[in-house]
Amino acid sequence: MKCPPLLILLPSLFFALLFPAKAEVKLPAIFADHMVLQRQMPIVVWGCATPGEKVAIDFSGKHAEAIADASGSWKVELPPMDASAEGRPLTVKGSNTLTVNNVLIGEVWLCSGQSNMEWALGRSEGGTNACTTTNPLLRLCTIPHNSQSVPASDVNAKWVISGDPSMKFFSAIGWWFGDKLQKELKVPVAILNDSYGGTSIQAWMPAEALRSGPWPQDIRWNNPEIAKADYDKKKADLQPAYDKYLADKAAAAQNHQPSPEPPKGWPGDYRGPSVLWNGMIHPLLPFRFRGVCWYQGENNSYVGIANTYGVMLPVMIAEWRRAFGQSDLPFLIFQLARNRKPQTDPNEASGIAVVQEAQLQSVAKTPHTALIVTEDLGESDVHYKKKEPAAQRSLNLALSLVYGQGGDAECPVFKSLELKGNQCVVSIDHTAGALKAEGGMPKGFTVAGEDRQFVFADAVIEGDRVMVSSPSVPKPVAVRYAWADMPDVNLFNAKGLPLSPFRTDDWPLPETGGFSVSQPTPTPPPVLHP
Repeated sequence: MKCPPLLILLPSLFFALLFPAKAEVKLPAIFADHMVLQRQMPIVVWGCATPGEKVAIDFSGKHAEAIADASGSWKVELPPMDASAEGRPLTVKGSNTLTVNNVLIGEVWLCSGQSNMEWALGRSEGGTNACTTTNPLLRLCTIPHNSQSVPASDVNAKWVISGDPSMKFFSAIGWWFGDKLQKELKVPVAILNDSYGGTSIQAWMPAEALRSGPWPQDIRWNNPEIAKADYDKKKADLQPAYDKYLADKAAAAQNHQPSPEPPKGWPGDYRGPSVLWNGMIHPLLPFRFRGVCWYQGENNSYVGIANTYGVMLPVMIAEWRRAFGQSDLPFLIFQLARNRKPQTDPNEASGIAVVQEAQLQSVAKTPHTALIVTEDLGESDVHYKKKEPAAQRSLNLALSLVYGQGGDAECPVFKSLELKGNQCVVSIDHTAGALKAEGGMPKGFTVAGEDRQFVFADAVIEGDRVMVSSPSVPKPVAVRYAWADMPDVNLFNAKGLPLSPFRTDDWPLPETGGFSVSQPTPTPPPVLHP
């Protein structure tokens, strides 16, 4: 669906050219058979028609009418409705009639981010068995990759019923979260998979927010104009080599020979600042959601680049809430899991740890958010395969935070530090009674004195506290836990939830790391799509 811009008043002559005949009433693609509408919230229906045309909407015994404005856009609100597992038609009448069939009312969640959210159910541990199950009350909607330079009015969303063969390509975390939520609440549930691997948080933020933020504006990651110009130049410089690669690839396929390697540095699809906000979030703005599951940060988790994440994440949350018109829209934030090379240096500069800290602190200061710690699930590959435990943790937090069910479902986090001679007494919150170390003594702690040089430390658990010390640091002043890309850790609370990485110091973070901020971060392997 394409509507003319809402804010531009066009001369009548241009309207005549634009609408030479009566235009058909249109709905955005998100309105399709098998969809679910959010219960207990006003139901917003919108679309396009001929300017001045009357549009009538009927659903579940409710009726509303609208007149298309000068741009051809119309929007109505139906009153909130309770959950219903009875599939009903939604009818829109103007010069033509549209019917959306088998529409349910229930809980609708938006799952967004990059590759660990996008990671397919069929490629995850236990996913093959999961793909054999059916659940007619769980509906899955895939938002396709859609990079746009300006805000789009529509995106080619596709709805299916859980059990459809395409389910194996759907978000593993999204499916497990939705399936478990549906069985807990016993109402229809919809999951929208709105994710794109290898993308930065900047790609998901409005350009206006990026231009007004307190981060450097001369870096391509933070400035849409600089980023696009840099991309266009790089692509133009490599285009002859890429054209040759495509020709050689076609020739190799015809001659049954191995495919050649693509040219190094080819930028691929453009995933710069704001383009996914424009193409994958903006088209959904009138829709209503119960909450958002957000799993992103890997493409920001490099030394120096990671330093602005703690400022950007709260801004992104605020921008989404403002744009969706839901000031308390819940966000479940998946904290990055450890990956890359095992830690050998207690003073390792870690971009992953910086993003983990940013996620932890963003949740601590942002109402209606919760943190899912995944540190124990991580592998050397950024795409760990145990997605079901992550989904279960998010479910427990959703039940607690959003639905008021269950007790404390939060993962353990740092609470306070007390220095006693050569010992650091670290108190932990959300221990569910006591901490435990799997496989022996606690691991993953480092300690430093006033020289700010960390050493690996010994640790002993005492209930909800950990006594941390090292004979080589007689006067410790700071403790860190799991402060590395791939630390060796084993601390959990009584419910089996892992302790979040943390540091007790606020010492300056390194500004540069393994690559320049003028270069794109390495892109994870893509998720396969049908």
